[in-house]
Amino acid sequence: MDLVDRRIDAYLANLAAHGDPVLAEMEALGEQREFPIVGPQVGRLLEVAARACGARSVLELGSGFGYSAYWFLRAVGNEGTVLLTEGSAERAREADAFLTRGGFAGRYRIEVGDGLAIAEALSGPYDVVFCDIDKHDYPKALPVARRLLRAGGLFITDNMLWDGNVLSSPQDRTTEGVLALTRELYAAKDFAATLVPIRDGVTVAVKVTP
Repeated sequence: MDLVDRRIDAYLANLAAHGDPVLAEMEALGEQREFPIVGPQVGRLLEVAARACGARSVLELGSGFGYSAYWFLRAVGNEGTVLLTEGSAERAREADAFLTRGGFAGRYRIEVGDGLAIAEALSGPYDVVFCDIDKHDYPKALPVARRLLRAGGLFITDNMLWDGNVLSSPQDRTTEGVLALTRELYAAKDFAATLVPIRDGVTVAVKVTP
């Protein structure tokens, strides 16, 4: 489903152009493999949101080969860190190579395994928790963000319109995971949330209570 007019999408894509050769290589790889990276429009949103909250520590639940982490690393500065979690050791190795080439060596850590399980051993606080895990597990990410984020921190989740499937009925297990997290976020008293219709939909939720 086209979420916005194709002419508007082309205009936004042009505005999101970055001129970074490493990012461009990652984008080409994603297209070649049909691997779902967030893309430059969402990447810029991640960077702006992280800069806006003064983020210095970011936790990613699901990192692929490091594309979203690259944008967060642009935001957190030389003193900031990003913790990537990725189930595939091969994707993790690729992320390490890309991020090193991008000039971020020493400013990130990659843990291989299930992001939710890895998060159980973390104590925080984090400034940003980014969620891009299997969609049926999306509701499990909210308690992680609730526990690990500082007040004023951001919980950001990709694919929250799920190619328009949020409008279909009945929903499959994957779509229901997206919808369940959406309902919980908008009902939560400790988060203020909005859904931004860029690419496949991104929720940005700020934790408003300690």
